[in-house]
Amino acid sequence: IGPNGERIFFSMQAKMHNEKAVDLIRTYQTIVGGCCAGVLGLTGLAGAVLYIVIYLAISILLLAMMGFNSKGYMNVSPLKFCIDGGMGGGKYGLSYVLFWTLSYAL
Repeated sequence: IGPNGERIFFSMQAKMHNEKAVDLIRTYQTIVGGCCAGVLGLTGLAGAVLYIVIYLAISILLLAMMGFNSKGYMNVSPLKFCIDGGMGGGKYGLSYVLFWTLSYAL
């Protein structure tokens, strides 16, 4: 129920589609970001900072595409949308490190 008492409907199929699209974008972002960090020869904290900057930039761009209304697309707050999955490590962080070390070694 919304703030004015009206009923709000939310499509689970649309939510799952949106989550899948965001997951795909963030996966590509970590692959490209990791390769860039490796090619640039970043090590240690500089590579980690690059990951955080890229992750937050992509999250803000995605929010801008949603009109900063993440609740309408994914039923999560904008803050949770920005930090969910990536800032706590997760598969995005591990993929970033994988491609970072691979491209640095080659």
